[in-house]
Amino acid sequence: MPSRPAIIIPLKGGPLSKSRLGGTAAWRRALSMAMAEDTLAAVRAGLPDAAVFVVTLDPATRAWASSRGAGVVADPGSGLDAASAAGLAAAEEAGARVRAVLFADHPALRPREIREALAQARHTPIVVPDHDGEGTALLAGPGALPTAFGAGSAAAHEALGHLRVEGSWPGLRLDVDDATDLERARMLGVGPATAAALAGYPAAMQATISVMDDDGSGRALLDDGREVVVPPESLARSALRRLRPGQRVSIELLPLVPLRASRVWIVGIGEGETIR
Repeated sequence: MPSRPAIIIPLKGGPLSKSRLGGTAAWRRALSMAMAEDTLAAVRAGLPDAAVFVVTLDPATRAWASSRGAGVVADPGSGLDAASAAGLAAAEEAGARVRAVLFADHPALRPREIREALAQARHTPIVVPDHDGEGTALLAGPGALPTAFGAGSAAAHEALGHLRVEGSWPGLRLDVDDATDLERARMLGVGPATAAALAGYPAAMQATISVMDDDGSGRALLDDGREVVVPPESLARSALRRLRPGQRVSIELLPLVPLRASRVWIVGIGEGETIR
């Protein structure tokens, strides 16, 4: 009987989690753990027989991983390659033939995606690039996996002999590092833990449209004086086609940097809106 695969999940945890997302340290940590929860849930659903090893130094993250039935590996503290190597060594000791490194920031990951990707890695090492094609979303293969994480890691992993496989896996290829990534994940559909973390940041505020461009994007001034980016998709969510400068609107925000609207509406216009 073939051995079960192993998924290595390096996870920093702690107060420095996802510093590029903005917001408070407490909120970033909560969001980071929520994304890890959804990433792990997708792995469990897609690969129910897989062994999972979480590599971390953070005590709270260690406790979380243990409570989810994952093996816990001490992070050597000298970068992603060292953390991955520690996890891969634990997987080898556990007898896993096919091993994969997946980071814990894939809140839109679907079980089908991780299952299909691992199937591609049964006989040859693969690298799945992230959504912009430069970074690494998944590294997987049989036996030893040399790693080269960092800037341009997808090409670096190809140079190490990993076959580049892109697949039809938008959730797998979308790792969340900044505000733009988070909005992309929201558009794809995040898991329940991430959705709950985002919902915990209420954000209906009043604003005035200041600029509207021909492509449907624009900007608005909140009543507290802050300027907010208004992307076209934020209007589409409320069935709005066009706004004009000076128009008063309600805006839903996330704690993103720069400030960016996730939904813009006029009370009384759009599905589910009651005229008041």
